[in-house]
Amino acid sequence: MTASVAVVTGGANGIGAAIVARLRDAGIPVASLDLAAPPTPRDGVEDVVCDLADPDQIASGVAAARTLGPLGIVVHCAAFQLMRPFAELTVTEWDRTFRVNVDGAFHLLRETVPDLRAAGWGRIVVITSSSYFQPPAGMSHYIASKGALTGLVRGLATELGSAGITVNAVAPGLTATENAVRTVPEEHFSLVRSRQAVPRAGRPEDIAAAVAYLVSQDAGFVTGQTLLVDGGESRI
Repeated sequence: MTASVAVVTGGANGIGAAIVARLRDAGIPVASLDLAAPPTPRDGVEDVVCDLADPDQIASGVAAARTLGPLGIVVHCAAFQLMRPFAELTVTEWDRTFRVNVDGAFHLLRETVPDLRAAGWGRIVVITSSSYFQPPAGMSHYIASKGALTGLVRGLATELGSAGITVNAVAPGLTATENAVRTVPEEHFSLVRSRQAVPRAGRPEDIAAAVAYLVSQDAGFVTGQTLLVDGGESRI
């Protein structure tokens, strides 16, 4: 891996925290941008409280990341997610979903892509969702936002490849984060496991490992792709 600074959104908890830990342990300076503060201070990580729905806060967070060194890796993991049947979804909930998930990615990349272009090297990874391929009920708004991110990844890969920048997505399946274990019924975890080729719950570290590969030197010829990390629930 390069020693360039990594900017990770949603890095305080869950999958984002696992990504931050994996990159930090590989010797990469990491700036984590998250609305929440991490449960405890983390050595080697610049934690920036940042609302990914606010372009000004994103700009300030990226500026803080630059104090660690030149930017080279950008991972957009932050997401707003709630279960709600489409008929009951409010305009505010729809708007928040897209402002964090999609607009947050736009403003983050608008701030960081010039740094990567200037360096002549970069890795961008966007965390999407296997729900785009295996859509459950009550998540149409969330799935739509992840579909938009999938399209963004494909388009940007075409635009940025000649600048030495790769752009990929990682699509987790149901993952046993602390929040998911607390809010998702065990019956649903059991149902998902029954559909997987690998019959165990996904772990945040599984997603972090996929991200670590895509930001590595070894993945320099991989771009515009979606890497499903869902135990084989989606076989595409």
